[in-house]
Amino acid sequence: MPTMSNSRRRKIQARQRKAKNAESRVAKIAKKERNAKKVG
Repeated sequence: MPTMSNSRRRKIQARQRKAKNAESRVAKIAKKERNAKKVG
């Protein structure tokens, strides 16, 4: 199996990082909303 080219690998990693960032952003917003409900 040939190794993946660097540009291709970096593109894939960037896509995975974007997905992960979006996921954590959603989780953070949900957490903030839960905490706001607790306080109010």
